[in-house]
Amino acid sequence: MEKISLIAKVFIAVIVMTGIAMLVNGLLYWKSGEPIELFALLIMTLIASRLKVKLPGINGTMSVNVPYLLIVAVRLHGGEALVIAALASLVQSIPAFKVRATFIRALFSSAAITNSVAAAIFAFNLASAHGVLGPLSVSTAGAAFFLANTVQIALVLWLAEAHNPFNAWLGMARLSAPYYVLSAAVAAVVCTAVQFAVWGEALALLPLMYSIYSSYRLYFAGSAAFQEPAVATTMRMHAATVTSTTVK
Repeated sequence: MEKISLIAKVFIAVIVMTGIAMLVNGLLYWKSGEPIELFALLIMTLIASRLKVKLPGINGTMSVNVPYLLIVAVRLHGGEALVIAALASLVQSIPAFKVRATFIRALFSSAAITNSVAAAIFAFNLASAHGVLGPLSVSTAGAAFFLANTVQIALVLWLAEAHNPFNAWLGMARLSAPYYVLSAAVAAVVCTAVQFAVWGEALALLPLMYSIYSSYRLYFAGSAAFQEPAVATTMRMHAATVTSTTVK
C-alpha cells in the first residue's frame, strides 16, 4: 500500500494497539503449563511460519502455520498462545534476501495475527463452557480465527486502497476457506485424539505442512504466467489473510 489515507493509518494503529493490549493482558495473567510442550510448539510454529509461498503478481506471502496457531490457542494458556502468535507472525514477516519489509508491515501483521488468535481463544473457551464437544469447539476457534483475520484485512484494503469491503472479504473467503477448513480439521484431530504429549503429534504434522507448502509453490509457480489482472487482485486479498500484509 503506497500512500494510504489518514483514516487507514488510524485503523492500522487501532489494530496494532489492540494486538498490544491483548498481548499485555495475556502476560499480566500469565499461567505456565508444561514447559516442554510450550517450547516444542513454539519451535514448530516458528518453523511453519517460515514456510511461505510467494504468490504471483502480488507483494505478499502465504504461510502454513495456521494449524499450529489453532493448536496453541486450544492447548496452551492464553498468555502462552498470544506470545507464540506474536513471535510467529514476526518471524513470518522476516523478508527474504534483497526484499525489504517495513517495521509497520511487520507490526501490523503481528498485531492482526495476535488479535485473530485471541478471538480463537475466546471462541474456544465460550464453546467449551457451553458444553460443545471437543472437535466442534476447535472448529469454532478456527472459524473465529478466520473471521477475525479476513475482516481485519478486508477493512484495511477498503480504507487504504478503496476496495469494496464485502467484495474484498468475499474474495479472500472463497480462496482461503478450504485452507482454513483443513487447518481446523488438523488442529481438531491433534487436540482431541491425544491428551498428553501433543507436541509429538504436532511434530508429525511438519512433513504434512511441508508437503502442502511444496504443493502451493508448484501450483503458484505454474500459474504465474497465466494470471489475469482481476485474478491477481483477488489473489492479493488471499495473500493478506494468512500472511504478512504490505503496509508502508
